[in-house]
Amino acid sequence: MKQSKASFWVYTFCCFASFVAFGGYSLYYQSGNSDYASTAEEQVLKKLQTVNQSLSGMTPKEDMSCSCQFGDQANVLSFEKPSDCGPDRNYLQDKFQAFKKIDPKGLYAGGRDYSKTADVLPRKCALYIMKRFWKDRALSPEEKREADIEWNRTAPPSDQREVKEVKDYRQDPRLFSKCDDDPNGVPERYGHKACVTEDYVNLVYNSLIDVADCLDVPAKFIAPKLSNESGLHVNAFGLVNDGGIGQFTDQALADVAQNYDNFKGRITGSTKESCQRLRSIPGVMPKNSKEILSSDSNRCHAISTPPNPLRSLVYYGIFYHSTKRNSNGAFSRSTDSKDPNFRGAEALMKEAGLEGYDIEKIKEMIFVMAYNSGPGRPAVFFREWLKYRLETIKKYPITKADFDMNYWPTGPQFKAKVGDARVQALGKKGKPLTLAEYLFAYKDSVYIAAVKAQARVLDKGLGAGTCTESKFLEL
Repeated sequence: MKQSKASFWVYTFCCFASFVAFGGYSLYYQSGNSDYASTAEEQVLKKLQTVNQSLSGMTPKEDMSCSCQFGDQANVLSFEKPSDCGPDRNYLQDKFQAFKKIDPKGLYAGGRDYSKTADVLPRKCALYIMKRFWKDRALSPEEKREADIEWNRTAPPSDQREVKEVKDYRQDPRLFSKCDDDPNGVPERYGHKACVTEDYVNLVYNSLIDVADCLDVPAKFIAPKLSNESGLHVNAFGLVNDGGIGQFTDQALADVAQNYDNFKGRITGSTKESCQRLRSIPGVMPKNSKEILSSDSNRCHAISTPPNPLRSLVYYGIFYHSTKRNSNGAFSRSTDSKDPNFRGAEALMKEAGLEGYDIEKIKEMIFVMAYNSGPGRPAVFFREWLKYRLETIKKYPITKADFDMNYWPTGPQFKAKVGDARVQALGKKGKPLTLAEYLFAYKDSVYIAAVKAQARVLDKGLGAGTCTESKFLEL
């Protein structure tokens, strides 16, 4: 583990202070050598050695540097304070206090030695994702118009905004929620992001790290996906009632319920400290799968705090494994009793001359899409794309560039009708579509590209590989 620059200077200053206090003696003290120094000198050197040993046991100062700017603060991440957020963004503070009551040891609501999990996923990744997600406040058309007027008062002539009629501004979507009335009921949609305090980040991060360890979920693999979906906010509430950190739909919750009993046994029977901590918090583990409500309207059981974010992340860990298993199974399918001419993905890849390609990386792409499309359809889409490309394989062989997910359609391309109209809008001039282009044009999906875009943002803001896996969604 690399020591941060800040901790290096703390160490250097302390050593320099010790040097001034005790004199310029050599630090390479060899005990047992009677000819080395006088008794007085040995005593001083022992003091220096004690100081150095204590310094080496210090927790390194946490690196909060970034290539980013939030507000007036550039290149460093900091937690928000309740006093900075105002009452409209402090609506979860009492929920965090309630969590502390069921977590008296501070296993999740308190702080930890974050140097121990920095290699798994640094805490600043959670802070960055949570601060960056969506807007702090959802603005009304009136507020947007007033903001444009206020901007123009100080902006130079070249940077003036058009001030439109109120009716021409759109209300910002309300992508958060409250569950004050019923912890298992229907969320109340809310427009403002909760204040990203240290207590809030600790609760989310500690929960994420423990669930990742307990259920063997790779934290750096899921970080871009969670950044894309919920921004790690416990009360995120999508426009189609997908709720909580995991953005659970009714079908996703049904999948969790189907696999819950098996995973509950893993957690309750595990000797891992992370699993033991999970079990100690009341309400995290439903008694049985029947308590996992999958009705469209009832999402508060995956949102309300306590016991969330822990419960929602346990659901997410289960969903991760069940989706991966089913997605890989669909990819590996080689026969179809109803279709004697069926060719599986691997057979089609061989026919296309892709034997040397990293099949596990391709399966990862299909698996990521399965979060959004279900575990069976992405493998079907991939087979269809391979058949489509086989039609022109001699003139246009498939290359690694055809698996590049660093792609995003333009506005006019999005507006084109799904199908041949989109192909025409892409302007390929007869050249075959890449996998990302095909999924967009014919399947109306940019999900893999969206998650890949989140990984690029994380790499740019916090350094390549800090919050993401190496070559994430790349061949």
